[in-house]
Amino acid sequence: MTKWVAVVACVGLGASSVQGQPAPARSPEVSQLGWYVGKWSAAGESRGSAEEAYSEVSGEETCEWFAGGPSVLCRETTTDRNVTSTSLYILAYDAARKLYTVYGTDNTGAIYSATGTVAQGVWSWTGEARAEGQAMPMKYSFHPSPGGGRTMDVEIAAGEGAWLRILGLTYKPLN
Repeated sequence: MTKWVAVVACVGLGASSVQGQPAPARSPEVSQLGWYVGKWSAAGESRGSAEEAYSEVSGEETCEWFAGGPSVLCRETTTDRNVTSTSLYILAYDAARKLYTVYGTDNTGAIYSATGTVAQGVWSWTGEARAEGQAMPMKYSFHPSPGGGRTMDVEIAAGEGAWLRILGLTYKPLN
C-alpha cells in the first residue's frame, strides 16, 4: 500500500509542476493543424456502396487545440437517411515520421486511423476504418473552399486499385 501512495504522490508532483508552465511553441507543421480548428456546419452527400444513390448528410463539428498543445481534438455529429453518428478525432503531427496522424472512433464502435500530408493547402489522408472485425482501406482529402471553409471527400477501396467516393461534405465556419 505504501508503494502505491508513493507512486501516486510522485505522479501528482510531476503533474503539478507541468500545470503552471505555458504550452511549448508549436512547430510550423503543428501550426498547420490550426486549419481544422473552429466550429463548423457540414452538409453534403453520402452512400454506402456503388449501387446506392447518394443521400443528404448534415452535421456540425467542433475542433480545438487539445490543452493548448500540439494536437487538435474534434467532435463531430452527422445525420444521413440511416443514422446519426457522433465521432471523436485526434489530429497530430508525428515529427519522427514527418506525417500527420489522425485517430478516431464513433458511437457505432468503428475505429479510424490514417496518416496524412499537406501540400499547397490540400490535405491527403490514407488509412482505414475498422468495425465488426473488418478493416476497410480509406482515403480522405480536404480542400479549401470559399468563405474560409473546406470540402472533404472520402473514398473506400473498391478492389484492384480502384476507389469509390462514398462521402462528400462542405464545412462552413459557424460564427
